[in-house]
Amino acid sequence: MVRMSAAQIPAFELRSRDGGAEENMVLAGIWRRAWVSANRGAAHVEPIGHWLRRVQTEFIPPADVVLAERDGQVLAFMVLLTAREYVAQLFVEPHLRSQGLGKALLDEACVRMPHGWRLHVAVSNTEAQRFYERYGLVRGVVDRHPGSGRERIAYHWSPARAPWRTG
Repeated sequence: MVRMSAAQIPAFELRSRDGGAEENMVLAGIWRRAWVSANRGAAHVEPIGHWLRRVQTEFIPPADVVLAERDGQVLAFMVLLTAREYVAQLFVEPHLRSQGLGKALLDEACVRMPHGWRLHVAVSNTEAQRFYERYGLVRGVVDRHPGSGRERIAYHWSPARAPWRTG
């Protein structure tokens, strides 16, 4: 297990993904449940196989996947594309939000990409927008996701805005 450099809260720890089949299924489940929670009005939710295929194809190098876990159970994850300075995914089990998991993952992004990074969030995901803005990310332009066509908002973190260092 690879330990991360971010400040760790005793209730959970951060580690790099091992990529095993069981872990892939766990990540797919968290991703699907979090997506459903953020898109309650969605007319269609893809089956778990869709999410598993995405994990298997998108969570591979050069992507770096960081997991937050407690007692060996994965609670949240983040996918980083460090060469692009981009947080591609960040999802927390819906029933475990507001426990510092997302903040710890973003703190790790700041450590790994100290010159700054960006991410996108769906326009409809207002809860995530509030979270990112509380963290100190700067809201940017609205555009459309190239694959889904859904509206999304760009957010950016730069070292000049370092809430992760102050508490």
